[in-house]
Amino acid sequence: MPQLTVTGGKVLIGGELVRADVVIDDGRIVAITDSAPASVQSVDASGKYVIPGVIDSHVHFREPGYTYKEDFESGSRAAAAGGITMFMDMPNLEPPPSTLENYLSQRALAESKSIVDYNHWGMPTVLEEIPRIAEAGALGFKFFMKSAHYPYDGPISISNHATILETFRAIAKTGLPCAVHPHNMMLWDYRVDKWTREGKVGLMDWNDVTYGEHDVVETTAITTLALLAEAVGLKLRILHIQGEPQVRITRMLKQAGYPFTAETNPWAVFHIDPIAMRGAEDIEANWQALNDGTVDIIGSDHAPHSFDEHMKVRESSLQSVVAAYPLCEHWLSMYLTEVNNGRLPLGQLSRLASENVARHLGIYPQKGTIQVGSDGDLVVVDMDEESVLGETYPVYSKQGFTPLAGKKVKGMPIYTIVRGEVVMDHLAVIGKPGYGRFVTRADLSAPASIGA
Repeated sequence: MPQLTVTGGKVLIGGELVRADVVIDDGRIVAITDSAPASVQSVDASGKYVIPGVIDSHVHFREPGYTYKEDFESGSRAAAAGGITMFMDMPNLEPPPSTLENYLSQRALAESKSIVDYNHWGMPTVLEEIPRIAEAGALGFKFFMKSAHYPYDGPISISNHATILETFRAIAKTGLPCAVHPHNMMLWDYRVDKWTREGKVGLMDWNDVTYGEHDVVETTAITTLALLAEAVGLKLRILHIQGEPQVRITRMLKQAGYPFTAETNPWAVFHIDPIAMRGAEDIEANWQALNDGTVDIIGSDHAPHSFDEHMKVRESSLQSVVAAYPLCEHWLSMYLTEVNNGRLPLGQLSRLASENVARHLGIYPQKGTIQVGSDGDLVVVDMDEESVLGETYPVYSKQGFTPLAGKKVKGMPIYTIVRGEVVMDHLAVIGKPGYGRFVTRADLSAPASIGA
């Protein structure tokens, strides 16, 4: 008898909604059929849509080192609540996963706590450790071009272009991707010094330093990364594409033949916090980029901080934690609301949140799709279900609050299924810590990637 059947729903297959039942056994999809057999457990998806599980490859779960903000159990609980069946957590940790020993230690922590599947971005700041971390099953590496106050301090940043090139060369030999937070440190340091001397250190001053003069701090870095990656054949992902100038330079580079993957985050199209506020022109450019393929991937950048840290940033935003928030639990519903509003087709949202992520990480079609043989990772969404973020739709993160409180959404995940196990049922997270599995590449030689 099969492990689980999901019956009565419209299933997203190849970008189209098809009336079908999905049968899962031993963690994998074994049939997509008009009439499912009896199973150990059944989920009724009548009147609902069944989409591939979301892969959020940009989360900060803060373990090890900063577990007062978040940890693998609380973060994966938020992920399950939001329709996320797998995550990749970022490496600005203490200690960072820049050695094999640190990487394996981090993996062991997640193994005992995570409710959903996972992998970890390695930190490539120790060149001789890169192949060792790759052999241990990492799906990719990530570093920051920015070096400043926490969370950009310590041995997690590479801003020298020659060092970046050699790091890219070493990672390219592994065949794995590298994700980079783009930043021009020379421009940033100059602007921070100038603004500070002029006494301009408020929230909107941070916005001006970072995004002023047509996003020059970011656009120059994006261009540099694309050129360096192509020089050594690196599979590059550029993070945080937002703002019309960044979209424009990304589109130009891709049209010129530079093969990289571009990732965006929810604040590119949603007003989440004043510090990241963008204008109407920027928001429209980002929606277009999501629809026309300029942007390939959505990642939440789930990044909880304590209340005290949120207060400190208001004293001097240029010398303290930049305010960021939990998003795992809510971002899918935010985009589903816009699917209802006609801003983004459901099939395209699924490509951005599932398929393209799996392809970039080299784990497609094990993850990121609904087809026979794939992992039984599904989300049942109710496009008519309404809720209020931070109220009827709770915050699951340790942070405990969200600037999105009071925002109404229409379109919600009501079941999250990981390898045939229901881990979330109507916002109740019922999955057990330790159920999540470390996911590795099924076949490194498979031509399953997008971008470089």
